[in-house]
Amino acid sequence: SEAPATKKRRTKKDKENELCQSNGATESTAGEALPPDQEVDRAAYTTTAASSGRSSFWGRRKVWNIHELLAETENIQTTAARNIVQLFENENTIPFICRYRRDLVDHITPERLRDIRNTYTDIVDLRKKAENIVHQLERENVLNTDIREELMCAKTNEELEFLYAPYKPASKGTLAERAKALGLQEYADCLLSGMAPKVELSAIVNRDNADLATEEQVLTGICNIIIHNISKNTSVLEELRRLQNVHRIMLKCSKAKSTTTSKTCKSTSGIADKKLDSTKFENYFNFLADVKSIKPHQTLAINRGEKLKFLTVKVETNSYLKNDLTRFISEQYMSEGLNYPLRREVFSRALDECFTKKLHPLLCRQVRAELKEKATRASIEVFGKNLKQLLLMSPLKGERILGIDPGYTNGCKLAVISETADVLETGVIYPHGRQSNRKGAEQKLVHLLSNYNCRIIALGNGTACRDTEMWLTSLFQAGILDSQSIRYSMVNENGASIYSCSDVATKEFPTMDRNEISAVSIARRLNDPLSEYVKIEPRHLGVGMYQHDVNEKTLTETLNDVVSECVSYVGVDLNTASLNVLKHIAGLSEKKAEKIIEHRNGKGPFQSRKDLLAVRSIGEKTYIQCAGFVRIEPLSVGGKVQNPLDCTWVHPESYKLAEAVVQECELKLSDIGKPKFKERIKQLALTTSKVEQLAQKHKLPLERVKFVLDALQRELLQDYRADLDKRPLFKQGLTRLEDLSLGDIVTGAVTNVTHFGAFVDIGVERDGLIHKSHMNNCELSIGDRIVASVLKVDMQRRQLGLRLENMLEETDTSFTLKTE
Repeated sequence: SEAPATKKRRTKKDKENELCQSNGATESTAGEALPPDQEVDRAAYTTTAASSGRSSFWGRRKVWNIHELLAETENIQTTAARNIVQLFENENTIPFICRYRRDLVDHITPERLRDIRNTYTDIVDLRKKAENIVHQLERENVLNTDIREELMCAKTNEELEFLYAPYKPASKGTLAERAKALGLQEYADCLLSGMAPKVELSAIVNRDNADLATEEQVLTGICNIIIHNISKNTSVLEELRRLQNVHRIMLKCSKAKSTTTSKTCKSTSGIADKKLDSTKFENYFNFLADVKSIKPHQTLAINRGEKLKFLTVKVETNSYLKNDLTRFISEQYMSEGLNYPLRREVFSRALDECFTKKLHPLLCRQVRAELKEKATRASIEVFGKNLKQLLLMSPLKGERILGIDPGYTNGCKLAVISETADVLETGVIYPHGRQSNRKGAEQKLVHLLSNYNCRIIALGNGTACRDTEMWLTSLFQAGILDSQSIRYSMVNENGASIYSCSDVATKEFPTMDRNEISAVSIARRLNDPLSEYVKIEPRHLGVGMYQHDVNEKTLTETLNDVVSECVSYVGVDLNTASLNVLKHIAGLSEKKAEKIIEHRNGKGPFQSRKDLLAVRSIGEKTYIQCAGFVRIEPLSVGGKVQNPLDCTWVHPESYKLAEAVVQECELKLSDIGKPKFKERIKQLALTTSKVEQLAQKHKLPLERVKFVLDALQRELLQDYRADLDKRPLFKQGLTRLEDLSLGDIVTGAVTNVTHFGAFVDIGVERDGLIHKSHMNNCELSIGDRIVASVLKVDMQRRQLGLRLENMLEETDTSFTLKTE
């Protein structure tokens, strides 16, 4: 890639194939042969191409339909793309499509469907943008049929900008517009196209006009117009994009000259965050890499370092790119027309300035923008994946839990919750700091644990966590706490303080101290992670990768989709679900959830799913989207439900089919969930001929029938988060970072996963990092139990490096640290 490509003579067929396969990059010029289906008068074609910068590539494009472009862009079947577009146009949600319409979308996963939905939105926006440009050009009387079709056939925003560029009005303050105002447009066009008569600078000089008083001023003005025309030429922009993908382009980072060792960074909320140390970016103080090999996390780190003025970033290109581009532009303009010294001199000067001032900066912006877009997508993908794993952690049901929000000045806040997450008692103890009262703290802690027969402690991992953990360990060692029966677990504390100050917390605990609310939240995160985490904005949960550096709107939309997907997957009891959980069910919003709770409080519990239609603001469309994800549980309606199918994954639209299946097996609906019932349904599902008969009789797709059979075989009212086997990590011992040495073997649980590695809690005050190069080609996810060896212990930075040795398959909840 360091040498210019050898030019080969291509046949007309080769050119057509290349142009049809490319996404806009083309080497066609006005002088090349036209394809057979585009035969027109050559003089007319040459004039049009020279003025607009169009190549024949755009002439062969067809105006696309939304589903056609979606299928092409996302590489999916045209039929599936057409169905997806129709489903989205009818406002179907992703959870509903993936569970109840998966036969229409080729069984696409929710993650893949989210990407397709984003592409669909972009395509719809592109069509609207193209239509707006067409209407604008129509008002300006510069639109004809060819231009309209070219604009409507653009497949990306970039292509649309290329096509619109020649007609886009320049700012009146630009150098080109000033030169045009002086009457130099005609002379610039003559020089650029080589039209007769020859231009003489001396004839243009006007001593009475201060801006045209010398030949140099006239020459500069003409060059400015030519620079503008070249930089807006569509073919030039296409070739620039092609060369950008062909040649080697480097990203160079260096330490900023004015860098201070640290500075205070303000968060998006305007509150000053902790000081950022420039050493966090020292990997990029002397960094040079091909833009094609730069990883997303590197891009995000470089962009943050540049924003904080710790780094200076440059895009470097080789001379071959400039030579190829200038050769292309010269052939585009100088191959025809009168050839004389002044024309060559003006064009050469304008071309050199155009590359330096316009085209090279444009290429740099395009490269940086592409890197940022790729990194943003990766960051959102990582965050969404981690958030899903965090929300679907197994709940700890049937246990009373003591939550501790550790702190120094304000003490350690305590909260005991019942098996159903009701608050039993709260308090504050002071085992650390100036106000420390260790004896009183011990007595209070022991009293709460014994008084409420509590055996589980949930310890937040924030400020003073390290000291509190050491204090708890000393209590175990002294026998004050029984290490055989009492266990404690570290809980992700991110967002707990934000939640405790929110309106949601105020409504839930109007009289409770805000500091103690955070302790309740920590305890509940162990009891039922999903129900508690949905109360907090996902970006505050600390399971992402540079999440504060990406587009807030896109991130929020994706994360809300993930939350909705998780809540809908688990399902909720319509009569007991809280507002914070209910509003995330597919098809529902906060206002609709409020109406459901209002109806529930006023008229008593819902007796069936169908009763939802009696709620104000819940229409048929909303009902179809949400009905399959809400349940009527027997305990909430006095022990017996009207229709047992309301407890299952079967959607009300398939109740007739489900009843026919039950009748076919000579069973009763009241037997749903019993071993005999599930076995009979399983036998029917294995009989292909009977399944096909049911599909034909009810005029339903075979896939829809199979789903109903699967739903009827499921355990009744089972929490399917248990299937994922992501249990909370319990610890009964503690090792300090200082006690670790190279080669030690440790066990732990994954707390966060990024593109560059995974963070693991091994029982010390800092999570260790397993770099992706030390993962032995394993894919880790949040909650995974692993065995690792210690590679690096940096006491100065308090950093720990690990290598993955093995995955732990067993699911026991004990935790020990082994050292060899």
